[in-house]
Amino acid sequence: MIAARRLLPFALLIGAPVAPLFAQTPPTKEAVRIASEPGVTLAGELQLPPGVQHPPVVLLLGGAGESPHGIYPLLEQRLLARGIATCSFDKRGMGKSTGTFFDAIDVAQRDAAAVLAWLRTRGDVIDPARIAVLGMSQSGVIGPALAVATPRVAAPPIAAVVMLSAPAGERGKLFLDSMQEQLATSGMKPVAVSDVIDATRRYLDDLTGGGAPGLVATGRAGVVDAFVAAGWTAAQAEGAVKTLSDPATSSLYTVGPGAVLRQVKAPVLALYAAGDTVISNRLAIPSALGALSDNPDATVARMPKVEHAFKPLMMTGDGTAEYRGWPISDPDTIDLIDRWLGKRLGVGA
Repeated sequence: MIAARRLLPFALLIGAPVAPLFAQTPPTKEAVRIASEPGVTLAGELQLPPGVQHPPVVLLLGGAGESPHGIYPLLEQRLLARGIATCSFDKRGMGKSTGTFFDAIDVAQRDAAAVLAWLRTRGDVIDPARIAVLGMSQSGVIGPALAVATPRVAAPPIAAVVMLSAPAGERGKLFLDSMQEQLATSGMKPVAVSDVIDATRRYLDDLTGGGAPGLVATGRAGVVDAFVAAGWTAAQAEGAVKTLSDPATSSLYTVGPGAVLRQVKAPVLALYAAGDTVISNRLAIPSALGALSDNPDATVARMPKVEHAFKPLMMTGDGTAEYRGWPISDPDTIDLIDRWLGKRLGVGA
C-alpha cells in the first residue's frame, strides 16, 4: 500500500471491518432524469439512506464502454448503510438515457458535470456541501477535472475524490508510455516499438488536433505499416489502428490528468489494482504520487489480488484462481473506500 509522501502498511489503511452504522432498512430510491445537452437526457437513480436527513452523496461514474447506472451495487450497499447517499446514471444513448452513445472522455465529462450541477440543486434531500465523486478507469480522470472546474454558478466545492485504476501522467506521454510498455511486454523488438510509437504519435496528433483528412489518412497508413514491419499481419495491424481511432481510445491521448491532479485541493484517494493489465501500475502510481505531492490529504494505494475493475481473485470449484464479481466487489477495497469517504464526508467513525 502506498500513500502520498509516505509508505503505510496495508493493515493501517484497511483496519478492522466496519459494521454498518444504520439499520438495514431499504434505501429510498428516486428515478431521475437530468438534462445535459440538447437531445441528451440522462436517466439514473438517487438512493437515499433511511433515517438520515440531508446526507452527503457520492456521484458514481462508470468506466469506458456502455456503462449503465448501478454497476457498483456492493459499494453502494455499504455507503448507504453508513448513511451516504449515492447517485449514478446511464451513459448517454444507453439504458433509459437519450442521445447517441459516444465513448469519449470530453463527452462523458460534460454529462457528469450536468449530473453534478443537478445534485447541487437538491438541497431538499442531500447536503450540497458534501458531494464526493468516484470514477473508475476512464471516469477516474473525470472526478479530478470536476473538482477543479469552475461551476456556472456559485457552489460548494467537491468534498472528496476517489479515482480507481485511473490514468495519471502528462498529455500524450501518458498514453504513449503505456502503449510502449505493452508492446515491449508482448515481445516486440525495441527498434520496432520505437517506430510504432513514433508513427502513433504523428497519427494521433493529427487525428485529435483537427488535422487535414489527408494527413490523418497518411498517418493512419503509417501506423499500419509500422505494425506490419514489426511482424504483425495486415489484419492485426488494421485491428490495432481501428482501436487507436476509436473515440474511447483516442480521447485518452488528449488527457493530461497529471496537470489536473496538481490543481485538486479536495481530499483524493487513488487506488490501483495489482493485477491490472489495462493501466500500468509502474507508470501510473509514480505519476499520481508526484502530481498529488502537494495535496495534504491525498492517498495513493495499490490493492493486492484484484484486477482493473477491483474484482477479487477467487478460487473456483476446480481449484483455479479467477477474478470474479461485480466491479468494486473486493471486500478490502470496499472497506477502504467506505472508511475513507466516511471520514471525509463526516459520517461515522
